[in-house]
Amino acid sequence: MEKLLPVLEAYKVKAIERKKNYGLDPRPLSKEEVEAIIEGLTLDNLSEENFVIFEEESLDKLLLRLISQEVRRGTFPSSYAKAEGLAKFVKGELSSDYLSKEDALELLDNMQGGAASVELVTLLEEGYYTEEILNILKDTVLVNPSEFNRLVALAEDNEAVKDVIKSWAEREFAQDWKLADKYQGLSIKVGNNITTGHLSPSKNADSRTDHPLHAQFIMDGREDEADFMDRLKKLKEKNDNIFFVAGSALGEGSSRKSATYTMLQVLGKPVDGEPEKKAGGVVVAKSMAPIFKISLMASAILPVICDTDSINEGDSLELDIENSKLIVNGEEELDVKLPIPFQLDKIAAGGMTYFDAGNELQKWAVKYCLDNDIDFDQSKVPAPVEKEEERVPQTLAQKIVGMNRLDGKDTILAGETAEVKIRGVFSQDTTGPMTLEEYQLMAGGDFGAEFVVQSLCHTGECPSTEDRNRHKFIDEFVTKRGGVCLETGEGIIHTIGNRFVLPTDVIVGGDSHTRTPTGVSFPAASDIIAGAMKYGKQTMTMDESVRVIFKGQPKEGITARDLVSTLVVYADKTVGKDVYTGRIIEMEGVEFLDADERYILTNAVAERSASAGTVPSDEVTIEAIKKNLDYLKSRPDAQKSPSVKDTIKAMEEYLANPVLLKGDEDADYAATIEIPLDEVNEPLVAKPHHPDNVAPLSEIAGIELDEVFIGSCVGGDLESIRAAARIVEGYKIPHEVNFVVCPASRDIYNELAQDGSLAKLTAAGATITMPGCGLCMGNKRRIGAGSTALTTTTRNYQSRIGPADSQTYLGSAHVAAMAAILGKFPTVEEYFDMFK
Repeated sequence: MEKLLPVLEAYKVKAIERKKNYGLDPRPLSKEEVEAIIEGLTLDNLSEENFVIFEEESLDKLLLRLISQEVRRGTFPSSYAKAEGLAKFVKGELSSDYLSKEDALELLDNMQGGAASVELVTLLEEGYYTEEILNILKDTVLVNPSEFNRLVALAEDNEAVKDVIKSWAEREFAQDWKLADKYQGLSIKVGNNITTGHLSPSKNADSRTDHPLHAQFIMDGREDEADFMDRLKKLKEKNDNIFFVAGSALGEGSSRKSATYTMLQVLGKPVDGEPEKKAGGVVVAKSMAPIFKISLMASAILPVICDTDSINEGDSLELDIENSKLIVNGEEELDVKLPIPFQLDKIAAGGMTYFDAGNELQKWAVKYCLDNDIDFDQSKVPAPVEKEEERVPQTLAQKIVGMNRLDGKDTILAGETAEVKIRGVFSQDTTGPMTLEEYQLMAGGDFGAEFVVQSLCHTGECPSTEDRNRHKFIDEFVTKRGGVCLETGEGIIHTIGNRFVLPTDVIVGGDSHTRTPTGVSFPAASDIIAGAMKYGKQTMTMDESVRVIFKGQPKEGITARDLVSTLVVYADKTVGKDVYTGRIIEMEGVEFLDADERYILTNAVAERSASAGTVPSDEVTIEAIKKNLDYLKSRPDAQKSPSVKDTIKAMEEYLANPVLLKGDEDADYAATIEIPLDEVNEPLVAKPHHPDNVAPLSEIAGIELDEVFIGSCVGGDLESIRAAARIVEGYKIPHEVNFVVCPASRDIYNELAQDGSLAKLTAAGATITMPGCGLCMGNKRRIGAGSTALTTTTRNYQSRIGPADSQTYLGSAHVAAMAAILGKFPTVEEYFDMFK
C-alpha cells in the first residue's frame, strides 16, 4: 500500500487538473502507473479501502477499472507492462483476491494482440490454458514475425497450433468485418474549403497526440464556424449519431492525421478497453482532398461524395450503402460516390491497422500451409496476377509504381490496386509523434522500409521543454529501429530527405509536401506512414494522371516559383483547375531547371490537391544523385545507420546502371495542359487566402507590407537565398518591415556564410534564423494581427501563420527581396530593373 497510494494520489492530481482545465477524462496510464497497479492487485483487503478520484470507489474496483480500461493497446511501454503483469497472474506467479487467472487471461484477450501476443505465445509454449489461448489467437491479427515463427516451431508436433495457422490462411479472423447496410444521423453543416488546419490548427500542434484536447480547437481561425462545438452539442442532445457535411475541397492542406483524429472525437463512439479512442463516423462533402479522404478510410471513417447544397444543418440523413443513396429527411434521394470495394473492406475491418496486419498474417499463414502441404480453403486467398503479354502504354508515374509491384506484375493502370514496395519513408516532428504512436498501436518492431528519415525541422526553433523531451524520444525511437533522425537545425525533412531518393523509388511521407523531384512520392497521414515504416510496402490504388507540358523556356526574371502559378492559370484557361484534384501531375519540358527548382514544381502539386507530381529524370538528375551520394558518404552516421548504408549501396548500384524513365507518348491521361512560357511576361503571386488565388505582379504592385519571409523547403534553397542577397546588397530594409531569412538546411546556411550572402542580408537588415521550417506552418513563428505578409512558403490559408485578420501573399524569393527593400510590392518595371 505504501507504493500504491502515492501513485494513485499523483494520478488523482493530474486527473482533477485535467477535468478542471479542459473538462476531459484522465490521460492513459503510464508504464510506471501500470506496474504499480499490477503490484497493488496482489495486496490484501483492497475491498475494505476506498479511494476518491471523481467519485468514491473501493480500491479493488478502482484498480481493476484502471487496468482494464485505461491502458493503451499495441506495443507501448504501458502495454508491455500490462501484458507482462497479466501473464504473471495467469501463471500464478502473482495472485490476487480480486483478479483470477481466468479474468487475467480475458484481459489479455481484450488487448487484441501487440504486447499481449508475446505473452500469449509464451503461455502457450509453457502449457497454460492451451485451448483458450488457441481460440484467442484465431481472432488476433496483431502478431509480429517473431511470434509467428515461435508458433511455427510449436506446430511441428502440435496439430492444434497448425489449426490456428490454417485459420489465419483461411481468413477466419475477418468473418465479422462487415459494414452496416445503412447509417443514420443528423447533419452538422460546414462550408467550403475547410482545411486540415481548421480541423487541427497549427498553433496547437503540441497537443496533437492528445486527441480529446486537440479536438477542442476545431475551427479555430475559421470565423464563420466559430460556434461549431456549441452547434454540435445541441445536435447531439437530439441524436448522438452525427454526419459531418461539408461543401467543396474538404480537408485540403496538410496531411496531418490529427485532422482525422478530430473527426473521430467529434463523430465516433468510445472504444471499450481503449482510453481516449473513438471509432466510426460518416463524412459527406462535394469534394475532398485525396490525402484527407484516404486518412479517413484508414481510421474507418466512411467518406461520401455527393452534392451537399440541398442539405441543411439538422437534417435527418440515411446512407444506403447497397444502393449508393443518401436520403434527406426521408424524402430527397441524392446519388453518392462511395469508396471502392477494397477501401470499404478496410473500413469494415476497423481501419488499416487491423486490415493490413490481417493481410500480412494471412500471407505468412498461406505460405506455411503451402510449404507444409496443409490442405486449406483457398477461396479467401487473392488470385495471382500475371504480366501483360502485350505492351501497355504507361505514364511516368505508372512506370515507377509498376516496377515496384510485389505481385509479379510490372505495369499498372489507373484504377488498379496493387501491393507496392516503399523504399523510403519521410517523417517530421509535428506529425511524427502521431506516426510513432500509430507504429506502437500496430505493434511495429524494426523498420521494414529500406530507409526512414525523421526530421526535427518544425519545432527545432525556440523549442519548449516539452519539445526537447519529444525530440529525445523521437531520436531514440527512430534510431533504435534503423532510421535516421536529423538534428535540430540540420534541415527540413524534404530538403534532406530528397537526397535519399532514386528515380525508380516510390516514397511516402508524413507531410503533405512529400513530393520528391525524383521517383514518385505520396504524402499520407500518420497511420499510413507507420504502416510503410513497418512493412516497407503499401497497397495502393493507382490514380489517373494529368500531363502538363511546358513549352519553350521562361524569360529572364521568370522563376520556377512563377511556373508554379502557371499550373493554375493555364488549367483555368482550359480544363479547369479542379482537374488536378486526386490525380498525379506529370510535368514535362523542364530540362532547364536544376534539382532544387524541380522540387519547387513538384512540391506545388500539394496545393493543387493532387496525389503526386513527377518530372522525368535526365542528366541533371544523374548529377544530383552523384552529389547526394557524396553527401550521404560524408554523414557521420554513414557507417552505422542502416538507412544511410542501404541508401549508399542503392545509389551506387543505380549509378552503375542508371534507369531514366519517361512517360509513353501514347499513355492515357485524364487531361493534357500546355503552358507556353513565352506568354509569361511578369512574375505571378498568390493572393490571400489561397495558393490558387493567382494574380500577376502588376495587379498587386504598391500594396504595403509589414512582414517578408524568405525560407521553407521551396524558398530556403541555396540559389533562392543567394538571389535575395544579390538584390538587397547595398540597400537598407525599412524599419517597419520585419525581414526574416531562413535557410532550408545547415549545409546551405554554411555555404551562404562562406560566399558572403548572409553578410549581405544582415547588412541590409535581415534576421537570419536557424535552418528549418520557420514561418511556413505557423506553429512557432507567426505574424501580427492585421499584418500583411509576403512569404516564399507554400500556403496562405486564413489563420495559418497569423490571426484571421492578417493577409498573406506567396511569391518568389526575388519578389520578396525587392518587396523587403521597398516596403511594398514592386511594380513590374521595378522588378525587372532590380532583378539580379
